[in-house]
Amino acid sequence: MSAHSLAMRLATMLAITVLGTGCAQALSTQPAGAVTAPTTWLCRPGQPDNPCGGNSGAPVDCFYVYPTVSLDPGANSDLRPGLEERTVAAQQAAPFSSACTVWAPMYRQSTLRGLFAASDPTARNAALERAYQDVVNAWTDYLTHHNRGRGVVLIGHSQGTYLLRALIRERIENTTARKQLISALLIGGNVLVRKGSTTGGDFTTVPACTARGQIGCVVAYSAYGRTPPPDTRFGTAPRAASYGPAGRLPFGPQYSVLCTNPAALGSTASAVLHGTLPGGLPSSYSARCTTGAGPHVLQLRGGSPVPANLLPELPQANWGLHLLDIDVADRDLVGLVRSQTATYLATAGR
Repeated sequence: MSAHSLAMRLATMLAITVLGTGCAQALSTQPAGAVTAPTTWLCRPGQPDNPCGGNSGAPVDCFYVYPTVSLDPGANSDLRPGLEERTVAAQQAAPFSSACTVWAPMYRQSTLRGLFAASDPTARNAALERAYQDVVNAWTDYLTHHNRGRGVVLIGHSQGTYLLRALIRERIENTTARKQLISALLIGGNVLVRKGSTTGGDFTTVPACTARGQIGCVVAYSAYGRTPPPDTRFGTAPRAASYGPAGRLPFGPQYSVLCTNPAALGSTASAVLHGTLPGGLPSSYSARCTTGAGPHVLQLRGGSPVPANLLPELPQANWGLHLLDIDVADRDLVGLVRSQTATYLATAGR
């Protein structure tokens, strides 16, 4: 099969995953503002048919917040695990189950409809705040009833990263839970640092990861297979306050978007990523974090089975390889979690 044919096949698979998986589901009748308690878990230990892999014997936990996938008709999704959420969890979170026990809450996320059709900033802001409150409640529930003092890796993508940025800033960084933070993999969500620094943006004490054994730090990037266009969605710091909880995050020209290459932490040199594309295709791309005045992104080149410049850019070119952000480096990220876990357990004397 040619690289072009593989690229078309991959694009089709991604479109089905993100835009078509919920078509067979009945439309939700639950009001977006309905309150449910306790937490509805998409993934938790002991759960039958767990889309996140179900390993309950790992020495540490992962707390995963999934990206925007819901096809529910309102501004916010309901709390019933659907095919969309299960599919993306199997794609993004399940690989980590070999290194950690994955907990993943359902949350009333701002839906795909809300993302692409919203014209009212006030409504969009309310939808994201509702999503954030669900994640806050789930995190509190997890810490209070399930964590039992274990170390935690936070994993987020897209909207999930957006919400975890606020969670770390408001609910973790200046609390006792900070000592349990092994690392935060905040992918595809424009984590900010002060220019020339590894901190001073979203967080004051949680730095960028610059070495494999470092703990209590952040890995963040957005992947592009070609040079980002002028209207790129990722890689540049916002000049004004954003919607939802990110409206309480910093903005302005004194900040830059953090890029940490999971295959070469602390370096801007090119390194080979090790990933697994949808369908189980092992992938290998050369990648480096771009620097300077332009967007700061993880720039992929060459590679197989599909050249980086032919990988599907969905939903639009200015999003880059957003839907593949985790996939193109999932084996590196899992390996990193293992290294960080070893440091954490040795440091904690466990």
